[in-house]
Amino acid sequence: MCLTSAAGAYTDIGSRATSGPGYTGFNIFGEAGNDSFYLRPSFNTYKSDGADRRSSYSLGAGLDGASLSLGAEFSVTPETGGYKNSSGYADLTWNPLGRAEEDALFEDMGLGLFGSITAHEDAYSLSTTTVSGSGGGGGGGGGGGGGGSGGSIVSVATLDESFKLKQTDYGVSASVKIYGLRASGRYARTVYDKDVTAEVRQLPVDIGGIGTSGFPYTALSARLSCPGLPLSPRAGYSRTTYLLDQPASETVSAGLSVKTGPAEFSAGWENFNPGGGAPKSDYYSLGLTFSF
Repeated sequence: MCLTSAAGAYTDIGSRATSGPGYTGFNIFGEAGNDSFYLRPSFNTYKSDGADRRSSYSLGAGLDGASLSLGAEFSVTPETGGYKNSSGYADLTWNPLGRAEEDALFEDMGLGLFGSITAHEDAYSLSTTTVSGSGGGGGGGGGGGGGGSGGSIVSVATLDESFKLKQTDYGVSASVKIYGLRASGRYARTVYDKDVTAEVRQLPVDIGGIGTSGFPYTALSARLSCPGLPLSPRAGYSRTTYLLDQPASETVSAGLSVKTGPAEFSAGWENFNPGGGAPKSDYYSLGLTFSF
């Protein structure tokens, strides 16, 4: 995705727009670096029916060596509709081949570990708690008593603090490139610092290029691509499971990219299956990247 000078220095600037049923998303990024280092700021935003627009700002950096590569990223989602988060991510990848020979069967290989910590804060999720019960004698729940005769009792309590949740993701990744075909995959597991319940507003989740919601538990993804060709195809699959008996979701994706001079155009399709018998949705994306 980049053109390098004799010194190995490069600069990329790109964007991607995604659209689907009741959904629009936009991403813009820049990347500058050389053979051993890169810096990558990015901005991502999306809006879906029935939900506030969410935007995030990220800054990533990495070091690339012959056998080891290290990457890190910090991201912030400003408050929207009472919700905000901040996260830190890091990964370490080992290439057992080192610098492969030009005519080698295995052109590239990577085995990696990654992890991230996200701090969620939601002032809306539990700002009020409603408890209902039958009348007649006993005290109410939630924020105060309330006897009465007959009918139901509704008690509403306002919390003094927003709901806070820490999410930790960790996993493994692997990739190999042979005869120009790159295959990669990753598996992630998610844990939380406290129990979550159905009363807590679902967390925003990014699956591929689509923003959805839930409390992820495991995520598995695989991808095939042919980088370096004049017309480069790619395909992918992912499956995410969730807590609270939410059905597992799946995505299937395909795309093409083509380079013309310093520009690279890309187009993609992604089918999202939320599971549980809910209807599937198709999403389409267009991207443009300039390399200098």
